[in-house]
Amino acid sequence: MLKKLIPSNHKLLHEKIVKCSYNLDRGKLSYTLTENMFHHNGVGLSANQIGIKERAFVMISDMESQDTITCFNPKIVKESKEMVTLEEGCLSFPDVYLEIARPESIIVKYEDEGKESHKIELTGFIARIFQHEYDHMEGIDFTERTK
Repeated sequence: MLKKLIPSNHKLLHEKIVKCSYNLDRGKLSYTLTENMFHHNGVGLSANQIGIKERAFVMISDMESQDTITCFNPKIVKESKEMVTLEEGCLSFPDVYLEIARPESIIVKYEDEGKESHKIELTGFIARIFQHEYDHMEGIDFTERTK
């Protein structure tokens, strides 16, 4: 089901999403997030960006194959000290691109559609996508990272 992106000033984008609902149909949400991410030409999309109050997002996990992962109840466990500054955009802020410094690599935990836990290390652009979408779960938009 295609959904519109909610406006950047919508309160749902500025509040922390605590945890996924117990009875959440994770397969359906994963499909909806993936369909909408590709429809809106993104590399990641958080549930709250399309008006769904769940702690979940989808992201490209491999730029060449365009494979995706959907992360439920994501958490950043560790960040590298090495920072990299790159230009970043956000579907919630069309035509806005800002230089954002983020850790080069991170160790993350998340659950998949079957509620299985994963702990992995991400580096480079894929780590940046995770951090950007994770910020949405925390109620932080990328314009706040320019400080």
